[in-house]
Amino acid sequence: MNSFHLEILSPERVFYRGECLSLIVPIDDGMLGIMANCEPITASLTIGEAYYTKPDGEKILFSISGGMIDVQGLNVTLLCESALLPEEIDAERERQDAENARAELKKAQSRRDYLLSRHILMDAVNNLKVKEKQSIN
Repeated sequence: MNSFHLEILSPERVFYRGECLSLIVPIDDGMLGIMANCEPITASLTIGEAYYTKPDGEKILFSISGGMIDVQGLNVTLLCESALLPEEIDAERERQDAENARAELKKAQSRRDYLLSRHILMDAVNNLKVKEKQSIN
């Protein structure tokens, strides 16, 4: 199986840079799968779980909070709002964030604040789901 170069970047760090056999990421209407020599694609990413497969066959599960993917030949770049491995997720903090966001959603608030609270809730719930899953193998 052919590999491609993958870069997963967030504002805080380079999450991963290296060779990859496949990549699965969440987009608005489902999941997008990428393999070597894929057609060029630029798409928006949503909150969800994602994974990539290294050349040795190891599958890495991670949580993303939205962003963009750009596929050009054998180079794939993910620009993510955040990217976290299950072991990097603080379950207690995520539960607290979810609880706070639920409380905010019950209040009268502007549309902008409502959308922000909803995003925080969705992100926290997704991170908890990835934390509980730990791996995809």
